[in-house]
Amino acid sequence: MRWTKSSFSSTGATCVQVRAPRPGVTEIGDTKNPDGPTLTVPGFDWEYFLGQVTNGTTDFGRLRAEFLPDGGFTLTDTGIPNSLVLTYTKSEWDAFKLGVEAGELRSEDPRGLLVSHA
Repeated sequence: MRWTKSSFSSTGATCVQVRAPRPGVTEIGDTKNPDGPTLTVPGFDWEYFLGQVTNGTTDFGRLRAEFLPDGGFTLTDTGIPNSLVLTYTKSEWDAFKLGVEAGELRSEDPRGLLVSHA
């Protein structure tokens, strides 16, 4: 099962990575930390989050993005008490948002760039 990131993330650049480990489930990680923690959520929660990103709204639902002063963001799963926190940079947000707007990274069929972990 391969990870996918936004095609707007340049080769070698870090980004939000996603994969569908089984039908109806989306796993979210960080290419900066390929063996690090991940968030695993129902596909419909991921789709709702992607819709909010596309619409530019902040009612993210189960997945909560909190924007940082430097333009980056953190992502947590409000459905799990004391959820781990994934932290991304501004350039990662920019690439992710463009990929989402282009229809990439959907829960059942994530498209974009396959992530190659060395």
